[in-house]
Amino acid sequence: MTQPHGIVKGDVLQKIGSAGFIIGAILMVIGGLLLPHASTPTRDLQEMLRPLGEQLFNAQFSVLLLIVSIWATMVGVVGVYRSITASGEATSGAAWARLGFYFMLVGTVIYTVALTLDASTAGAVANWLAAPTVDKVAAYGVVAAVNAVGRGLYPVAIIAYWAPFAFLGIAMLVSAVYPRSLGWTAVVLGSAVIALGIVQSFTARTTTLTLIFMVLSLLTGLWGLVVGIWVARKAW
Repeated sequence: MTQPHGIVKGDVLQKIGSAGFIIGAILMVIGGLLLPHASTPTRDLQEMLRPLGEQLFNAQFSVLLLIVSIWATMVGVVGVYRSITASGEATSGAAWARLGFYFMLVGTVIYTVALTLDASTAGAVANWLAAPTVDKVAAYGVVAAVNAVGRGLYPVAIIAYWAPFAFLGIAMLVSAVYPRSLGWTAVVLGSAVIALGIVQSFTARTTTLTLIFMVLSLLTGLWGLVVGIWVARKAW
């Protein structure tokens, strides 16, 4: 016997999913606001990275919060996936929800690795700043190497992590389980970050593009908060 799709009152998975979205959103916003960044627009890599080493604790703590936030959001996505596909019917909404869920699994892993490299970069920058003059060049070599790996992975990570939001947004639009406004918002945010990731793949790192990404991340967190509250009102 198949289960009806949608959000059923008292569904434990939906309760957990709503909590995941809410916790993930709060941690994403806090982590994003705590992450040190250059105070003025610049293309100079050393100037951009310096705040990470000068505020090492804030940098690494914010990365930890961001990692936990994407894990918590993953739990929320499971709830969305279940609410649209629970009936077992081969609908277009179910197909998009499955695609979004599978991409989210991959994206969460890649983005976790990318964030971990950010924490490593912050530690390398701190060591570079604290190194005696004679060791500065060697210390910065470590910074450049770690940052290069992270910089190469970063565009792929944000594309892989935000593509599922676009897919889930489409699933929300065609399944009629969620308000259309939530679906359209997810599609717009996911598409915007995908476009940003593509641009970042072919351009140098700048504070302007970093700021745009931070704004989109915060908006994604707020979207997750709204979804979490909406699901909680239905499930609890």
